[in-house]
Amino acid sequence: MNIWIIAAALIPVLQAWPQAWVRSPLGWAHHLPCHRGERWQWQGLNFQALWPLPGSTAKGNNHSCVVRIDDGRSSILLTGDIERQAEQAMISRYWRHLTSTLIQVPHHGSNTSSSALLVRRVDGAAALASASRYNAWRMPSYKVVQRYRQRGYRWFATPQQGQITVVFSAEGWQIHSLRDQVLPRWYHQWFGAPADNG
Repeated sequence: MNIWIIAAALIPVLQAWPQAWVRSPLGWAHHLPCHRGERWQWQGLNFQALWPLPGSTAKGNNHSCVVRIDDGRSSILLTGDIERQAEQAMISRYWRHLTSTLIQVPHHGSNTSSSALLVRRVDGAAALASASRYNAWRMPSYKVVQRYRQRGYRWFATPQQGQITVVFSAEGWQIHSLRDQVLPRWYHQWFGAPADNG
C-alpha cells in the first residue's frame, strides 16, 4: 500500500465531494478509523471492518483496510492489497465473518495474495480483480485465477473486461462489464500478450 499513491488518488475525490468522509487505518487527520471491530451503516448497508487489528503496527499492503458490506441478501468483501500473511492472520481470528457473495480480489490478483485458504473461507460466487491491461507485473496471476475458478467462482477482471459494474437488487445481483457492451464488434476481441505474473 503506497501511501503517496493513496494520497494522490484521494485529492481529486475530496475536491469533487468535499463533504465525503474517509475511513482508513492510516490515522490521518479527518479520517475515520478502519480497524477490526468498527461497524457502521449507510443507506441500508451494513459495513464491518475486519482488518487491520486496532493498534496494528503492520506497514504496507498488510495494513490495508478489509471491509465486508452486507445488504441482508448479498455481500461483498473489499480486501485492499492484503497479502498471505495478513490473510492468514485474519482467517485465524475471524474466519466466520469472511463468507461473502463477491470478493474484490486482493492486491490486483498478485500471486502474493488470494491464498487457497482465503478463497475457500470466503466461499463466494464471483471474484472481481482490478488491474491495468498489459501491466508490468502481469496481474492477475494465472495461478490466482485458477484458484478462484477451481472453487467455482465466476471470474471478472478489468484487464480483459474493462469497467466492471455490480448491480444489487431485490432479485439478487448481476455483473456487467464494458466489454459485454462492445463485444459484438470483431475488433474488440482479445489480442496481445497473455497476462500472468507466475
